[in-house]
Amino acid sequence: MLIERVFDIAKNDLEGLYIKDVIVGISFAGVQLSNDNVAFIYLMREKLPSGCSIFSYGEEMIGMKAIDCAKWAVTGAEDLQRGLGCAVINAANKYIRTTKSTEDMDTLYEKITSKDTVGVIGHMPPLVKNLASRVKRYIPFDRAIDIQGSVEGASVYPISMQTELLPQCDVVIITGTTMINHTTDEILKMCTNAREIALIGFSVPFYPKAYKASGITAISGIEFMNDCKETLFKKISRGCGRLTMHEYGNGHFCRII
Repeated sequence: MLIERVFDIAKNDLEGLYIKDVIVGISFAGVQLSNDNVAFIYLMREKLPSGCSIFSYGEEMIGMKAIDCAKWAVTGAEDLQRGLGCAVINAANKYIRTTKSTEDMDTLYEKITSKDTVGVIGHMPPLVKNLASRVKRYIPFDRAIDIQGSVEGASVYPISMQTELLPQCDVVIITGTTMINHTTDEILKMCTNAREIALIGFSVPFYPKAYKASGITAISGIEFMNDCKETLFKKISRGCGRLTMHEYGNGHFCRII
């Protein structure tokens, strides 16, 4: 799996670090490491198991070795535990903190034309605004909406139609949360005719080398500023959304060659 390749590459960055603090909100979760780096992931809550005593590992994380928590990205029992593992990986990530992006998502958008069919995994309002009206066909999928019904006025195709529709797409944009629920590899197998496949969002483990030869042509992610920790932890505890989160991060974009 791609997430296993990410973890193998991230090991060197994780050595010597431990978990200093953790936040689990209703929309986002995040971590602070012993070097004060922070990172956050979108919390996919739709398939979390029920019960009041099954997430005790959040408390137990404090003081744990970062490499042990990061491994949850591969071995975690459910979406929250795997998501926290991905957050630890990005908090330790030296690449995203030492490499300046020379491009951004506009580079990708500019190459999408009115002749293109665009598939999107994960409902993303900014993409609807930027792309839906100017392409031949816009085909969004979203597991959460599939399970619980419409949110934010969104209209999506059933997940069951991915095998039929993704091969028809010229461009596919995939939410980084697929790395948390381990569906990225399966989705990539369906993108048989796409010339561009981008993996984007807060939850993308930003290690470009891990995605070589995967079919992914670009990744986009967020580096959060260390000095925002107290502010963001408080906002996340109050249920803040993605627009608030963006205010405290720097976007990164990388072409996968």
